[in-house]
Amino acid sequence: MSLTAGIWFATPAKSQTSKAELMAHMELASGNYCNYPLPTKQITPAPDGYEPFYVSHYGRHGARYMTGSKHFKYVIGKMDSAQTKGWLTEKGEEILARVKVAAADAWHRDGDLTRLGARQHQGIARRLSQNYPELLMQPITVKANSSTVRRCMLSMANFCQELKALNPQLNVTMDASEHDMYYLIPNDSIFIPGKGCDNALYEKLDSFRHEKLNGRRQIALLFKDPKAVEGWIDGYKFCDALWNIVSDMECLPELGLKFNDLFTDDELIDGFFVYNASWCLWEGLMPGSRPNYYAIYPLLKNFLDEADLIIASGEKQVRLRFGHDSVVLPFSFILGVNEAIHGTQNMDNLHNTFSIIRLIPMAGNVQIIFFRKQGSDDILVKFLMNENETSIPIKTDCYPFYHWKDVSAYYRNILKEANMRYKTLDEYEDEEDSD
Repeated sequence: MSLTAGIWFATPAKSQTSKAELMAHMELASGNYCNYPLPTKQITPAPDGYEPFYVSHYGRHGARYMTGSKHFKYVIGKMDSAQTKGWLTEKGEEILARVKVAAADAWHRDGDLTRLGARQHQGIARRLSQNYPELLMQPITVKANSSTVRRCMLSMANFCQELKALNPQLNVTMDASEHDMYYLIPNDSIFIPGKGCDNALYEKLDSFRHEKLNGRRQIALLFKDPKAVEGWIDGYKFCDALWNIVSDMECLPELGLKFNDLFTDDELIDGFFVYNASWCLWEGLMPGSRPNYYAIYPLLKNFLDEADLIIASGEKQVRLRFGHDSVVLPFSFILGVNEAIHGTQNMDNLHNTFSIIRLIPMAGNVQIIFFRKQGSDDILVKFLMNENETSIPIKTDCYPFYHWKDVSAYYRNILKEANMRYKTLDEYEDEEDSD
């Protein structure tokens, strides 16, 4: 491959996730609960003479149980009470029984990694070894850190064990400590500018959520007299809880629970639209929203600093970090990954340009692969979003590869312009007072 292929720029994502695609693959409608999609793009060979020497990775934990029991408690609490009063329809009795099976399986497993989640990370590790055997089949160091949350630690363990099984010569170190949480999770010590500037967007989101997940059809399906439960059951809260329970079943295929008779395809997709817009706003990726992604800048600095150390040392390494969707999504945006930078305020059509299933499925990840050539100090890198080659907003003459000197300078300048600072005591107290 020639290094004089011409200057290449990122192009806007024209159709991230169409409704037709969702209708054809309904498992995707579960949004950030959805199963990790296998990569679809071909791996571009490195330019002549260039070989991989460093992988820098951040990945979300794999498929998991819901992180709390509030959705189960609300649905079962309301439906149990209705059952004792004889208010449930025959379908209501059936659905309650299935929800109770799911709740019993999830008991004391809040947020735990599922068997599918373990397999997802094993698969990502296996493909990394297969795609870059020149690096992964050598006796190099693999350094891994994870969030102190169990599902992240187990995701790390499954990933690293798979690498070690494929190459017993690897020197694998794993750690999960509060020492590293300042960059592995959103850093709540970082001052976020523009507090309160997005109130109108949150009001718009609240209306959007209540419109899409109103629960009217579900209540009519499950209760003999929908009028009798008005004011007793919050339609939105009930429907939102059911949607989350149903979507989490994508993480538990061995449980074999289906709820196709509870939601229509259109209703499931409406739930995806709701959470797609919610994540875009929550993380500050929607134009006009508070830039909550500032809390991820310590991770960017960690990526840059550790890469520079490895480059200067002349060594080879695989660097793994494991955490959460609340990091993968804003980190992708900060990097300028093409899939993450086209958020809009149009919540009804946001999926056409921005889609969380392209960014934060279970086990979603960002990888930067570093290449060097003997006798040259020009380091090349390429960016992978969920193992698919992607673009960033930097000029290059060798896409999908970029010159590290350009990449490093671009991101260092982002950090400089952000003028990142930590909150003062007064700012902490102001936030506590407003909560």
